[in-house]
Amino acid sequence: MAADSTSSRWGICRERTECCWYSKKPNRLSWLAVEKRTVPACLILFLLLVLTSIPAVGQTTSPNRRSLIIHGLIVTAQGHPVARATVEVRDLRGIKMATAFTDAAGSFAITTAANPGEYVLLAAKEWQIGDERIILDRADREVTIALPFIGAAGVPQQVYTVSAQALRVPAKARAYLKLAQEKFSKSNIAGAQREIDHALQVDSTCAAAFSMRAFLRLSSRDFHGAIEDATLSLALDPADANAYLALATAYNSVSEFQKAEAAAQQALGMRPDFWQGQLEIAKALYGEGRFVLALRELDELSKDFPDVHLVRANILASLNRSEEAAQEFGLFLKEAPGDRRSEQVRKIVAEITEPAAPPSDSMVR
Repeated sequence: MAADSTSSRWGICRERTECCWYSKKPNRLSWLAVEKRTVPACLILFLLLVLTSIPAVGQTTSPNRRSLIIHGLIVTAQGHPVARATVEVRDLRGIKMATAFTDAAGSFAITTAANPGEYVLLAAKEWQIGDERIILDRADREVTIALPFIGAAGVPQQVYTVSAQALRVPAKARAYLKLAQEKFSKSNIAGAQREIDHALQVDSTCAAAFSMRAFLRLSSRDFHGAIEDATLSLALDPADANAYLALATAYNSVSEFQKAEAAAQQALGMRPDFWQGQLEIAKALYGEGRFVLALRELDELSKDFPDVHLVRANILASLNRSEEAAQEFGLFLKEAPGDRRSEQVRKIVAEITEPAAPPSDSMVR
C-alpha cells in the first residue's frame, strides 16, 4: 500500500510538476524530478526569447533616418561670396535641426540626421537673412542662397556717422527736440508736438524734427502721415536712421511688408544697435508668411519687451506651436496689462488653449 501510495503521488507530480513546488512536505526525489525537467526547459525558453528579440532591436531605428548632406554657397545679390554667414536647417515648425558656417569662399556643408521631407534652409549674416525651401530625399543636396543688401566684401555698405545736415541744425532747434523727446517718453504727445513745431520754426529743414514727428504720428496711428514725415526727413537727410525706422514701422502697419523690410535693413545698416529694426524685420517676415525666418530673427534678438513677446506669440501660433504661443501672449499681458491690445490677446489665448480650436489668423498689432 505504501508503494502504491508512493507510485500514485509520483504520477500526479509527473503530470503536474507544480504540485511539488507548492507541497508543504515534498520529498527529495520529487524535487530532483522537477529540477531535471525544468532547467532544460527554462534554458530553451531563454534562448528563444533572445533570438526573437534580436530582430526587434534592429527595428528600433527608422529605415528613413540616415545622414543627409546639404552643401552649397551663400553669396551677395551680385554673386560675391559671403564669409562667416550662419546657415541653419529648420523644420516647418521652426525648430532648428542643424547649423553650420560658411568659409572664406562662401561655401558650407551640413550633415544632418533629419528624416526625408521638406525643410527651410536659411542663411544669415548679421541682420541680413535669406531662405529657401528644400526637399531632403537623397544624401546630397546643393543649394545657393543670395543675401540682399550686402556689398562685395560681405560688410554693410553704410557705416553710422553723424551727417553734415545733422551737424548744421541750430543749437536752439536741438534744444527743442530734446524737450520733445523728454515729453514723448512721458506719453505727453501734445507737448512733444509743440516742441517739434518750435524746432521747425527755428529750422524748417531740420530732418530730425520730421523723423520725430513721424513717431508721434505712429503713436496716434496716423500711419500715412508717418510715412510722409519720414520720407520728407530722408529727402532732407538720407543718413537719418531714425527716419528709416519710423518708415519701417509705418509700412508694417499698412501691410507694405517688403517696403518695411527694406527700410528696416537701411536703418540697421546705419545703426546696428537699433534692435527695433530687427523687430520690424521680424514683423515684415511674418506679414510675408515667412514664419520660420521671422522666428529666427526674434531668436537672435532675444529681447525681453512686450511687443517682442507679442510678435513671437503670433509667429508661434502660425507655426502650430500653440502652447508656446500662449506662454508668449501671457508674458505680453504680464508686462503690458494696460495695453489697448490686451483684450484681443486674451481672446486669442482663449481660442488657442481650447482643444481643437485653430489659432486666430489675424496678427495682433
